[in-house]
Amino acid sequence: MFGYIECNRSKLSREELERYQSVYCGLCRVLKEKYGELERLSLSYDMTFAVLFLSSLYEPAEKTEKFRCSVHPLRVRTSVRNKFTEYAADMTVALAYFKALDDWKDEKKTGKRWYAGKIRKAYQAVERAYPRQCQAISASIQELELIEKDREMNPDQAINCSGRMLSELFVWEEDFWSNSLRTFGYELGRFIYLMDATLDYKKDLRNRNYNPLFGMGKQPEEMEAALSLPLGNAMEVFEKLPLVQDAHLLRNILYGGVWQQYYAKMRGKEKDHG
Repeated sequence: MFGYIECNRSKLSREELERYQSVYCGLCRVLKEKYGELERLSLSYDMTFAVLFLSSLYEPAEKTEKFRCSVHPLRVRTSVRNKFTEYAADMTVALAYFKALDDWKDEKKTGKRWYAGKIRKAYQAVERAYPRQCQAISASIQELELIEKDREMNPDQAINCSGRMLSELFVWEEDFWSNSLRTFGYELGRFIYLMDATLDYKKDLRNRNYNPLFGMGKQPEEMEAALSLPLGNAMEVFEKLPLVQDAHLLRNILYGGVWQQYYAKMRGKEKDHG
């Protein structure tokens, strides 16, 4: 994902912030222990949301530990992990690998090619464990490459392509909840792609990169309604799921946190949304 799915810290209690940080720390520790320091560089609050969301639905057993962090050694920290922490770490590696390859192809950043090479072995292990999810990422990125080269194609094709990729990542396994999770991930993926395009509009215009807003005939400041549509669809699914644990924290992210960068950029300040 792209760094937009995070909480609005000003609207959370101290206990909720501690819970959020402990899940984030759990993901960080799993990435380091399972893969190494390089893979830990791809740690994100996006995947922290995935852990919270899937954990709220499935309610797995959790392991809580006190530890000292080498990056922040001055105080004892708490980490929380469960089977979805492991899953989110695996998906973090898969997304990081393909993003590095994509950045290398698009911008010829040698550092990205080096990084992709370094984490390739870790990615191959993830691919063996989760072929469906990895195939979805690979196929979506390849399709996006074709769409971005043919600038005459309907912008919806690129937006929907991103949705299909994320739809599979939210389906941990095929079960009763799979259809709902696919729909949620699909709509959230469409929102993320549009948000990324909105915030990168000026840079893409300057660098002559592909951006779906060009084909839509939209300026970034006109995108609030278009962004609200896929997010609203995702929230409709979200509200029908039996989520109890961390429900307020999850709503904080989806109703408010995801808009922070948009309003900061469009209006020069953060706006409370919802």
